[in-house]
Amino acid sequence: MGATLLGWLLLTAVLVLAAELGYRLHSRSLSRERGKDESETGEAGSGSGYVLSAALGLMGLLIAFVFSMANDRYVERRQLVLAEANAISTAVLRYQLMPEPHRSELLRTMAQYVKVRLAFYDLGADMERVDEAEARAEAMQAKIWREVNAAVRTPQGAPYAMGVMMPTNDMFNLETSRRAALEERVPPRALHVLVIFAVVTAAIMGHGLAHGRRRHLVSTCGLFVLVALAISLIIDLDNPRVGSVRVPQTPMENVARDVEALAAAPSPSP
Repeated sequence: MGATLLGWLLLTAVLVLAAELGYRLHSRSLSRERGKDESETGEAGSGSGYVLSAALGLMGLLIAFVFSMANDRYVERRQLVLAEANAISTAVLRYQLMPEPHRSELLRTMAQYVKVRLAFYDLGADMERVDEAEARAEAMQAKIWREVNAAVRTPQGAPYAMGVMMPTNDMFNLETSRRAALEERVPPRALHVLVIFAVVTAAIMGHGLAHGRRRHLVSTCGLFVLVALAISLIIDLDNPRVGSVRVPQTPMENVARDVEALAAAPSPSP
């Protein structure tokens, strides 16, 4: 949250400075042209207003376009959380059909696996710990697969082989999909162009205000705050590990509680 606030304030300050630079440069130009006819000066002022309107319109379109890209990735990450939680729930339900001791062992392993998956998304940008969590998840997957393989080779588990192995495979595939979704980003060039466009538009606004000899600080600063806020929101959506807008893990947390309760429950009588 601190980094988000700092970036928002920094971008707002840059936009204000760009507007001030445009204002001062044009004010100096106007001072050197005092001898010109007033009608020419007024016509030039209205011309800069057209340019500013076009720049603001294009900036709005660009913000909407980049925001849509970031929001699509955010929605995809949310959907994958729910999909993985459903896949784990399905797998756990099927594991309860397995004979003992495989049933109890699978449930205990799954309880640990879900905890590892939850921890993976709480590590932020500490990539060393993220890599360790990924290695633990892969080791747990190998263990689950060995236990499933052993369970379906028993006479009691053989009839459920496909029904158990398919959701297990789906669960593993979704783990890979979620990891890939975390790495998907809005192209850096799009964000760079958006910031540059905002700075240039602010300079054009300052340039246009110089004709009236008034900066209109309250309204212009308010506009720059809103623009910087929109861009910082895009950056937040595009950084699921460190941004202040995080993908809710509620479905996974609910599944973790359910699996832990099943693992702690006594085994049913044969």
